[in-house]
Amino acid sequence: MKKKQININTIGDLFFELQSKLQFFERKYLKEYGIVDVTPNEVKVLYIIGISNIKSMSEIADQLKVTHATLSITVNSLVKKGYVLRTRHKQDRRVIILYLTKKSLSVIKHYGMFYYELINQLFNNIDEDKAIVLNEILEKLNQIIETNFYEGIEKYEEDNE
Repeated sequence: MKKKQININTIGDLFFELQSKLQFFERKYLKEYGIVDVTPNEVKVLYIIGISNIKSMSEIADQLKVTHATLSITVNSLVKKGYVLRTRHKQDRRVIILYLTKKSLSVIKHYGMFYYELINQLFNNIDEDKAIVLNEILEKLNQIIETNFYEGIEKYEEDNE
């Protein structure tokens, strides 16, 4: 049996394939459970509100690494759909606090179950030593992403011929 050669392009292709499939199957899974009126991005906002004590718009935007304006558009949609309540902080009226409605609870449960089962299947199919390495890789990848690793990459110039 020929040993598969691993290189930067193979890893890049697998990473891109994982991202694409994950987005596709998130949508498919939610649809199968009748959750059709929220997008995967909206579900992520609901999930962040639900699993943490983070309730202010600014904290949620920071957690999701999106702008306040982008989050505002998503939250406006979720409020209209009945998934989120928005109120002002009692002591500081500038701070907007978000609360989940009952309607959002099943969405969060299903989303959490999807990711739990995905990770559970992975752990059941790899050795413990590989799980430790995977954890280290994901931690390192998160650290790299939080840096300005992309600075210094030459700008791609299109030929204007």
